[in-house]
Amino acid sequence: MSKDDSKADIEPIVSYVGEIKSEKVERAENISVEWLIGTESGAECYIRRFTMKPGGKMDLHKHDNLYHLQYVLKGNIKIVIGSEKYEVEEGSFLYIPEGTPHSYENLENNEAQFLCIIPSKEDRHTEILSE
Repeated sequence: MSKDDSKADIEPIVSYVGEIKSEKVERAENISVEWLIGTESGAECYIRRFTMKPGGKMDLHKHDNLYHLQYVLKGNIKIVIGSEKYEVEEGSFLYIPEGTPHSYENLENNEAQFLCIIPSKEDRHTEILSE
């Protein structure tokens, strides 16, 4: 069976984010995540939606094995990537290379959300660099 034949049995997915269970993000304050699409669907990546409540933050961390592609859906978020600090807002998109330290903080009194796409690697280890 060729690689293309094995993909023939994969069904398309049309869903609504309200149907996805939200999980608290470990080692973060006031942040939850929904895993929207993953390898079980036949995709070669994971698409996740992060929701940050007011005051939500995730301390500096890195993933030696994963890059991140991100798109801000709403809110104003302070993101540290490497040694640079950025304030991003709705419509901003970013790329975080493998092994690059990064952190997040919701700067507003409203909820912030962003999509995060990562490759479908088995090793998704997170190394916390500060708390």
